[in-house]
Amino acid sequence: MYRNNDTLMHDLIFKETFADKDNRRQLEKLLELILEYPQGYLNNKLDVHYESPLKKEHIHEKNVRGDIIVEFGNTTINIEAYTNFNMNSLDKSLYYVMRIQASKLNIGDGYHKLGKTIQINFVENSKLDLDNELVTNFYLTSEKNPNTKILTDKFCVKIVQIDKARELGYTNNELERWLKFIAAQNSSERAHIAKGDELLVELNEWIHKYVADDKMQDELNKWDLEIAENKG
Repeated sequence: MYRNNDTLMHDLIFKETFADKDNRRQLEKLLELILEYPQGYLNNKLDVHYESPLKKEHIHEKNVRGDIIVEFGNTTINIEAYTNFNMNSLDKSLYYVMRIQASKLNIGDGYHKLGKTIQINFVENSKLDLDNELVTNFYLTSEKNPNTKILTDKFCVKIVQIDKARELGYTNNELERWLKFIAAQNSSERAHIAKGDELLVELNEWIHKYVADDKMQDELNKWDLEIAENKG
């Protein structure tokens, strides 16, 4: 069964793309935009952990199903892509945040070593009430006063609504442009959005070469089929 394997919101293509060392500048830029860091702040700072499930014999051999784990300084980021996002997905995100945060300490370590953990979910078809916000941040808050947030320097769950970016018209906003690029359905649409942006042009060329390979298309289709069978 053939599916459209030329969109960045294909879970596996998303992770294979942004975890690849050839696209490190693009990952740095994307995180700078989403985390609102100054341009160049993450240059050569990222330590990226990712093990491609396509290089294993069976998807059940994966540890964290191909998540992208990014570390810099005392911050750890877990990146996921969802074509459907619901409360179960949110539970999964919270589990990752708590597990990553708790795993940072060894016996005898002070709690100041916990640092910060950020979960970034790029999602489509969200079942949560997020209105039209492109990026929504979740923290621990007070029931009576939601504006009171605690531990904001320790962890955060970010939900990026890619399908909302797809609805945007022309924009000069750099973050919106990058999200529209991720939301694009094919290479030609990405090329149109990327025009004039060196990093996006390079990224689109990399994606096109990656998915145009017949062997890779076979692997992606096998992946989709096995995931569907496991869900069934």
